Amino acid sequence: MNVIRRLIPDTPRGAFWLAFVLCFLGCFFILFIISPLTGLSKHFGRAHDGYIQIAENLGKGNGFVFEKDGPPVFHRPPLYPYILVPIMYLPDFLQRPGLVVLQSLMVGCIGALIFKASKSLFDLATARIAIVVFLLNPWVYWNAKNPMTGILQALLYILFINVIGTEFPAIVKRLSENTRKMKLWAKPLVIGTIAAALALTHGTMLAVGFILLFMLFLASIVWCNHQLVLTSIASTVLMVALAAPWTYRNWVVFNRFIPVVGGSGLGYFNGIIHWNNTIPDPQREGETHIDACFRVAGIEGTEETHTHWKGMKDIEIEDEINKKAIEHLQEHPTAFVKKIMLNSIEYYFPAFTYSYLAVKRLNVEHVALTGFHLVLWILVVVGIWRDKKGGIRLQPAWLLLAAICFYTVWYIPFSTFIGHSLYALGTMPLLSILVARGVKFFEEIGSEESY
Repeated sequence: MNVIRRLIPDTPRGAFWLAFVLCFLGCFFILFIISPLTGLSKHFGRAHDGYIQIAENLGKGNGFVFEKDGPPVFHRPPLYPYILVPIMYLPDFLQRPGLVVLQSLMVGCIGALIFKASKSLFDLATARIAIVVFLLNPWVYWNAKNPMTGILQALLYILFINVIGTEFPAIVKRLSENTRKMKLWAKPLVIGTIAAALALTHGTMLAVGFILLFMLFLASIVWCNHQLVLTSIASTVLMVALAAPWTYRNWVVFNRFIPVVGGSGLGYFNGIIHWNNTIPDPQREGETHIDACFRVAGIEGTEETHTHWKGMKDIEIEDEINKKAIEHLQEHPTAFVKKIMLNSIEYYFPAFTYSYLAVKRLNVEHVALTGFHLVLWILVVVGIWRDKKGGIRLQPAWLLLAAICFYTVWYIPFSTFIGHSLYALGTMPLLSILVARGVKFFEEIGSEESY
């Protein structure tokens, strides 16, 4: 036990190295020990939403496409594929290991940011526990070996929260000291750049950036902080300016205003046909969810004819399904409300919604995710209760909960049933900090009993 305690870091740098090394080793354990036993491929397949294929074509000069001379893509955000381009220059057998190294470095940075935020908001003990909680999450390692945006999103979001947090001196008391170290002109430059990077990583993150910067603006008004007003406005303008070239590309290529990505109509129907109590005839056994979406929307064609990597090939079909989604929402508001309620539960607890699935798909991972997240949220409640009883200020906990909600809420109207907890992964760094408060409570009880 003492050896384990010595391995837990006391600094953000130590947290970086612990998270990086464990992620690197964990991914290679999955790829080279578990893979031969399960048949998991060491190479990239077609189950990763096409990011690797886009990166490969970008590297070859073919443009933002899945295949040479294929239709331009409008349902995948640009930042992550561009980051993957250098990996595609590696020999095939080194590409997956190269991705593991890259995303292990990202996980290391997440670890450092968790430690920094935890210590600033609470104390050293909470920071040490939080990094351990985060690294005990097996889905961190599973996602880190895959070419999907989850790890990058998680990194950019906790980085954004850390930077935004430095602008809340009235609430985050110790972080306010850091604001004096950054020049006034540098604040909006840093905040706006991170917000734009986050937005270009996933379409929902543009809304997240806007709402958090709006919260910053409201806080500056309440506190009558003119400097903070300028910071929030300038950060928002910079975020929009940095994202605008991609929006302009979409306008030129498709003659449509698509800020980051399309796919909202298909995403809407994905959630509708997923549940057995939203519409009379949802997804049928043996039918793909995209084929079910087309059938329910009343669109001729199939997944094979209209889509590639779970998005539309033709902007005209995209327009049609978006229009059908708006019409369906207006005609069936009750179905939308039911979907939101079920999606909200499924986001963390997929096993609890099993009986409501149109096609029953409960598996071991659903049960494991539900049990794991249930333990985490119980510890969050215990931690908040413990801090309230102990007279410890709860503002940091409420801010972290709000940040989790701001991240989560944009997925709920569409669908949340993606595998490996990918949509929830971006909330795990913040959730780990709250969980650490509950773990600390039980640790203190154990110490008292030992005494």
